[in-house]
Amino acid sequence: MDSCYDPQGRAQRCTPAFENAAFGREVWATNTCGSPPEDYCLQMGARDATKLCHRCDAGDPLLHHNATYLTDFHSQEDSTWWQSQSMAFGIQHPNSVNITLHLGKSYEITYVRLKFHTSRPESFAIYKRSRVDGPWIPYQYYSASCGKTYRKQERQYLRPGEDEQVAFCTEEFSDISPLSGGNVAFSTLEGRPSAYSFDRSPVLQEWVTGTDLLISLNRLNTFGDDIFKDPKVLQSYYYAISDFSVGGRCKCNGHANECAPNEVGQLVCLCQHNTTGVDCEQCQAFYQDRPWARGTAESANECLPCNCSGRSVECFYDRELYRRTGHGGHCLKCQDNTDGPHCERCRQNYYRWDGQTACQPCNCNAAGSLRLQCDNSGACDCKASVTGWKCERCRAGFHSLSEGGCRPCACDPAGSVGTCDPNSGRCSCKEKVEGYLCNRCQPGSFNLQPHNPAGCTSCFCYGHSTVCTAATQYKVHHIRSDFSQGPDSWRAEAPGGKEMQLDWANGEICLEQDGEEPADFIAPEKFLHDQRLSYGQLLSLLLRVEGNGSRSSPFPVRLVLEGDGIAVSVSYVAPAGSESQPHHGEHKVTFRLHEAEEEMQPSLSSFNVQRLLSNLTTLRIQAGSSDAPCRVSLSEVQLTSARPGHSPPAQWVEECICPQGYTGQFCESCAPGYKREIPLGGPFTSCIPCTCNQHGSCDPDTGHCQCLHHTEGPSCERCAIGFHGSPFVGHSDDCQPCPCPGQSPCTAIPESRELVCTHCPQGQRGRRCELCDDGFFGDPLGRNGPAHPCSPCQCNGNVDPNAVGNCDPVSGQCLRCLYNTSGEHCEKCREGFYGSALARSPARKCAPCECNPVGSAQGLEACDPLTGQCTCLPHVTGRDCSRCQTGFYDLQPGTGCKSCECHPVGSQDSQCHPLTGQCPCQPGAEGQSCDRCQPGFFGFSVKGCRACNCSPLGAVTPQCHENSTCVCRRGFVGYKCDRCEVNFFYAPERSLCQECPVCYGLVKDEADKLKAKLQQMEVWLQKPDCSSPRTPYPALGEEPRGDQLPDAKALFLEQIDQLEGSVGTAWGRLRNASGTVGCASGGDEKTCILLSEISAGLRATQRELQQAAATLATMVIPPDISQQPTSWSRLALESRALAASHGDAAAELESVARRALLASNTSYTLLQSILEDSTSLERKRELEDRYQEIQRAQEELAAGMLEVAAEAKRTFASIRQANADMAKNLSKLDAPQLRSLVVQTGALTRELMELEQGVEATERLVLDAWDSLMVAPRPELQRAQQFQQLRKGVDAARTLAVSSVSHGKAVVSEAKSLLSSLEGAKRVFVRQKGQAAVSRKLAIVRDRVIVDAQKKIRQAERMLGNTVSVSTAAKKTVREAEGVARESSKRSQAVLREGKRERKRASELAKQVNVTLAEISRQEHVSKELGEELEASHQVRTGMSEAKKSLREAQSSLEMDIKILNNLLSSLGNLEQDTRTDTVLSASHLQLDRLRLRLARPGALERKLSHLQREAEQQRQKIQAFESDLQKIRADKQNLEEVLQSLPEGCSSWQ
Repeated sequence: MDSCYDPQGRAQRCTPAFENAAFGREVWATNTCGSPPEDYCLQMGARDATKLCHRCDAGDPLLHHNATYLTDFHSQEDSTWWQSQSMAFGIQHPNSVNITLHLGKSYEITYVRLKFHTSRPESFAIYKRSRVDGPWIPYQYYSASCGKTYRKQERQYLRPGEDEQVAFCTEEFSDISPLSGGNVAFSTLEGRPSAYSFDRSPVLQEWVTGTDLLISLNRLNTFGDDIFKDPKVLQSYYYAISDFSVGGRCKCNGHANECAPNEVGQLVCLCQHNTTGVDCEQCQAFYQDRPWARGTAESANECLPCNCSGRSVECFYDRELYRRTGHGGHCLKCQDNTDGPHCERCRQNYYRWDGQTACQPCNCNAAGSLRLQCDNSGACDCKASVTGWKCERCRAGFHSLSEGGCRPCACDPAGSVGTCDPNSGRCSCKEKVEGYLCNRCQPGSFNLQPHNPAGCTSCFCYGHSTVCTAATQYKVHHIRSDFSQGPDSWRAEAPGGKEMQLDWANGEICLEQDGEEPADFIAPEKFLHDQRLSYGQLLSLLLRVEGNGSRSSPFPVRLVLEGDGIAVSVSYVAPAGSESQPHHGEHKVTFRLHEAEEEMQPSLSSFNVQRLLSNLTTLRIQAGSSDAPCRVSLSEVQLTSARPGHSPPAQWVEECICPQGYTGQFCESCAPGYKREIPLGGPFTSCIPCTCNQHGSCDPDTGHCQCLHHTEGPSCERCAIGFHGSPFVGHSDDCQPCPCPGQSPCTAIPESRELVCTHCPQGQRGRRCELCDDGFFGDPLGRNGPAHPCSPCQCNGNVDPNAVGNCDPVSGQCLRCLYNTSGEHCEKCREGFYGSALARSPARKCAPCECNPVGSAQGLEACDPLTGQCTCLPHVTGRDCSRCQTGFYDLQPGTGCKSCECHPVGSQDSQCHPLTGQCPCQPGAEGQSCDRCQPGFFGFSVKGCRACNCSPLGAVTPQCHENSTCVCRRGFVGYKCDRCEVNFFYAPERSLCQECPVCYGLVKDEADKLKAKLQQMEVWLQKPDCSSPRTPYPALGEEPRGDQLPDAKALFLEQIDQLEGSVGTAWGRLRNASGTVGCASGGDEKTCILLSEISAGLRATQRELQQAAATLATMVIPPDISQQPTSWSRLALESRALAASHGDAAAELESVARRALLASNTSYTLLQSILEDSTSLERKRELEDRYQEIQRAQEELAAGMLEVAAEAKRTFASIRQANADMAKNLSKLDAPQLRSLVVQTGALTRELMELEQGVEATERLVLDAWDSLMVAPRPELQRAQQFQQLRKGVDAARTLAVSSVSHGKAVVSEAKSLLSSLEGAKRVFVRQKGQAAVSRKLAIVRDRVIVDAQKKIRQAERMLGNTVSVSTAAKKTVREAEGVARESSKRSQAVLREGKRERKRASELAKQVNVTLAEISRQEHVSKELGEELEASHQVRTGMSEAKKSLREAQSSLEMDIKILNNLLSSLGNLEQDTRTDTVLSASHLQLDRLRLRLARPGALERKLSHLQREAEQQRQKIQAFESDLQKIRADKQNLEEVLQSLPEGCSSWQ
């Protein structure tokens, strides 16, 4: 026990002794054994166990174990304990046993110790109360299952900054061992960071404070054998505690050293340091100078007495006072009328002369003073409107002294005069103002303004109303003249009306006054006319007067206003002695346009002033004195007015409330139904009701009626035209409509009053216009049924207009048709005639059929009435059936024509001779059907047969092998046996190759030199330099030759002109096709793109033709040409370019054929799928997809045919350019393919062979594909689809980056698709084994997807090279896809539930499905139409075959030319002697001339071009037919889409 004061008497901290606060105190337990008596057993191995089972009896002092044993003296030798009932009585969790200890006072607890007689519980908790009857606060948890039992995490310490009043949960003492004598010690400060600064931690001080403790035993520790419910086992599990100790001190907050019971027996602290309370928690009553604080080792914090200046013995602690002054003692019940924290001043409303005397009352007037407190002299602080020593009276201008002070006079200054009454506060109002405060205008006035002497403005309203308000839609406007730009239309005038000179200078107008008759300033138009909106406003003048008069004499200014027969003047005189003298400077003069103006002469009423301003005709300004001459200058005039607007508002403008008969803002107009009493009398004239016989209103100004109810006249006194009756009754139905068509006029017969129509419409007649005139028909009154107006007879001009009775007057049927026409309206031709009955010219109307009797099947007069087409026999065509169809011949009566049966390979065309049946054979082919090669030819193919061209000298026979090689004689070599072997030479006299003499070596060396020069020339030709002039090669003996070129040049120019014309024709047809498709108005996008590309190609062709023509025209041909050959290599280059163009054409044909094959296969598959299942909605979607494929194929076919036509034109252009000998121009062409082919000149023969094989293979592919399409469409469709996918793959490989992205997306899509499918399967199998199988499959598929993704990524890396990062991103995307798939499995249940709801909705779709099935049945009819499209595609194939044959003919011609060139080149290579060289060269030159003339023939080219143009036109017509059919299909597709859109999502696969 510490002392509370040190030896010097200074206060210091003191605390009671540390003790076991629980010793001897009463404890309550919610469960104790012995009631009823029971047996309990000990666990095997329990300490001090002499026998296993005992008995507990609460009534036996030797056998009870009540709660008193918890806090008694504990002895290890003679142990006592409290014990609960056993587990047999249900005390195990979730039931609990609680032990409560009341300490009787607050203690600062250091520890809590429990010694268990049995094993320690598995879970128990300690709670405390910080105050009596306070809530139980968790103190500590012990549990082997903190999270399960207490929902707490196991924890034994806190980090700095965490809440330190948190109970820990630990498993430290929760083990079942030891079975007896286990201790549990709980330290209240252990693991809490502020324990080392306890005196400075109010949180921990509160944490250790407790008045009561509660031990909650929640779960017994068992060995697990209790689950068998063996009674002996259950009797061995119970709670038993031998000692309950609480270490701590009696809490006295450092202000007492002991605790003792008070007079009522309650344990309290014996407080020191001027403190009091059970825990010394507060200061004594007069010791409040500083706040109470807990005693610490550093400071005792004793309580100090209050300072009350000897005038009080009571005080309290004032926290704010302590904050301000450092002394918190606030005194209470101060004496001598004092107040304040220390009784240092007078009370409120008291004062004193010095600090020693008693305080006296202030006695301030409570109503007049701001506060009842006065100053040190006793003077009170008055309110603003109050005065006096004690604030007992009001100030001037205020009235009615009350608690609120004196109220100010609230008179409206605009409407009052003087001040208010000091007692009542009533105001004195102006003339036209009323109200207690003079704040309201009198009736008949508005706009209360302070500058208005009468207060308010009288209502004008043109004298028709006395009720008005201020208008809100007007703003302030100033009419101003500042003379900055001139006189502004101001003028000067003398009193007699004489014009005076007005000078303008420096922004002012000046007027010279002579002193006798002063002149006036006359205002311009903008200051005149209707100035009512300036009433009551200011007119300001800025003027200056200069003269010789006295400076002290004032000058007068007068304003004269005239208008509406009224004249008034207002005078202004400057005050004498003012600083603005006549010659000093400018004066500002203002006039208010109001009747209260003092100097107004004569005086006018408000109404007359406004009437004057409403029609102001003159505004005069008179300035200056008449006593002496002066000069008057006017620099500014401003008149305040208003105009419509909002800011700033013009509140002086009135808005009248008009009486009946008037309208308008100012009642300036008559209301509808009223007119001026005096016509055109103006707004001041009264309005009277109109006199219109109650049939309308009148004009408000003139009084003329505006008639209604079908009346007319000045007073509506007669019915309007088309009506009849008497309008004087005054009813709305006085005038009734005439019973005539179109309400035409009628009249009544006076005798019978019958109405007769007087003006029937054109084409009608009769009393009521009930009949139609001749040449018209109808039933206007409906006498024979529904009414029909009379209309002109419609006989389409096929009757005599001068005849009578051309048509029936009721039905309109034509009765007298002319020009071999018939029909109800003469709209068709008679039987046996055809044509257009609607044609304008009679000669172009109907003509006789005149069918050919040999080829027609139904006689001479049986033809189509519109086209005249006769019914032909089989394979007969022509309008009159007079010729055989293409591919047929030998027209015979009754049988028709026979099939030509031209061989598809050997014939040039499927059309044979119409009489003999001879087919046009390919070059080298023969036979009526062109089925074999001619003798001396080989290679039967689509190009015909090629000539063997075996040398007659060197070959054994003219017939060659199939590889074109000939059988040579001895000494001859070569494919054609056309040259001698090495060491052999040609002997003309013997016509054979003779072995060379010994001297051949010398000649051979010279020939080798020539060959080397030839190779050099070929290299130069393969790489020409077109940017510089061509350099001749004298070493080669090359000189230009042009002896026959001038004629060829003219011929080439003519052919180029023809080609340009053909290109122009193609251009026009392309524009027509573009218009048909509708590209300008948003047509099909793909078709329009193809047409645009074709257009670009035509433009390029046209530019090349123009360039070629210009080059050829400017070419200079020398007159003298050397006889040496110079053009071999150049002609070879041109030939190779020609061959390349043919190769391109063949490739284009192959592409078009593939497109046609794809379109045909797609169409057939589409029809087959429709026929297989017409009731399936799945087939309906497939039909839509196939329809789109047909449409794309049709567009590609159309584009392909146009491209073929363009390519053909370019091919013939290339032929002409090659024949024109312009290698320089050819090298300048922009086509990259042509330049690449020129570089490959050396491989010309090999390329021709490959081209030939490619064309043959293409032809076989097209024929085989077409045959297969007819036999087995489905496999061919699959092949076409595979080909299309392969082509798409090739296109995708062109762009590496796009390919990478495509691979990544494909991997992700495939992963999502597979995983989604398996997850869906997983939902179906609800059994555990099924789910496990699905999981295994899911893992397998995931692995497979990952492996496949990795494989594709490696492929992408190999293809992209440096784009590995893109592939890595794709891998990452795959992993993300796996995560998405896992998430999708979680959403499967929600999808399943949604599916169930959708299944319920499916029953509601039965009706819609029936409608859909009906639509599908209609698609069967559409499928038949698609079958017709297949037949049309067959015709397209025929057209393609014809185009190919034309190209084959050109290719065959080219091959012959190339052979000739090869022979010439071979001859050049075998030159041996100078004598033979001239002969060979001359022969070669002759052959070249013949070749050039044959190629230059315009006839063949023109025929080929015209043939291609005809084919293109036929294809265009077929395309148009396709488009017409596709329009119908689009409409059907639209209907199907609408049905699909009406179905809910998820029902599209309903069967």
